[in-house]
Amino acid sequence: MNAHMKISLSDVRIMILSEYPLSTEEHGHLYYHGDGVDKSFEEAYVWYRIAQCAGNRSVDSIVSHLSSKLMASTCHKLSSRALHIYTRALTH
Repeated sequence: MNAHMKISLSDVRIMILSEYPLSTEEHGHLYYHGDGVDKSFEEAYVWYRIAQCAGNRSVDSIVSHLSSKLMASTCHKLSSRALHIYTRALTH
């Protein structure tokens, strides 16, 4: 399994701003379930938070669920990372 999928900012921008087949929510699912990548609640959390930043409310419950599994300080750090990725994708 590939531990880290390398995705460019332009790819993230396309996912956020269009109906790209592999959306940020779907990337969250890949990491949450370990489908083709190493299972990682932390990476799943980042992708779900990017989806939230883009206005996707369907991931709210899974973000809440993951928040209960991760330490608050980890969630804060990962949320900051997600926001950084989201804003960079929109401005580049």
